[in-house]
Amino acid sequence: CLHEGSLLFLCLFSATIGPPKVNSVTESSDSLLISVTPPFGSEAGDFLQYHVSYWENTTSTTKKTSSTLFKIKSLKEWTLYCFEIQVELMTHSDLHLFGLQSIPECYRTKISEATRAGYIILIFVLVLLFVNLVAVGLFLLWRHHKTIKYWSRPPLEIPSHFEEYLKDPSMPVLEVLDNYAEDDPPDSLSVVFCGEGSQACGSSLDGQAHSRSISSDSEVT
Repeated sequence: CLHEGSLLFLCLFSATIGPPKVNSVTESSDSLLISVTPPFGSEAGDFLQYHVSYWENTTSTTKKTSSTLFKIKSLKEWTLYCFEIQVELMTHSDLHLFGLQSIPECYRTKISEATRAGYIILIFVLVLLFVNLVAVGLFLLWRHHKTIKYWSRPPLEIPSHFEEYLKDPSMPVLEVLDNYAEDDPPDSLSVVFCGEGSQACGSSLDGQAHSRSISSDSEVT
């Protein structure tokens, strides 16, 4: 025990108590389970109490406990919480000494199984809805493809030279085309059908070939 006037009491009264050591933190969806070690071993009759301050954003909440293993409950899931711990030493002579605050530590609570299942169901419903919309869109596209093809065709337009001629018929467009046709007449092709064993057809073809060769020779000379 500590007695007033003793050397140990004076040393303790003038000394500073250090912060507790955080051994482990276990996260769940709505709580943090914290295990600490006291800064020193207490004597018989002394009582150590821990002041645990925790916060989500800026609002701080403080709870007191005498156990080195305690749980912070009623927390929001998937939320970042920070905490710090301070030791209070109470002796049998009603002496209260407060130690230093521990370094703030932050941990995020986990997501619950119910919330996880809800997210999975929501994703499944959204995927199913998307697939149905795609199927309906493809069906409508197949059903009305003729109408879509009709409206997507480019408009019919008259060629520019014909449009100019229609606006001014006095332009010599057709005369130029006629002169070009007379100067360079197109080649003609004659198709003659002959039955099997027809000598007249063969002689006729030979005569045509002979006449063509004569005309070509005369053109060369």
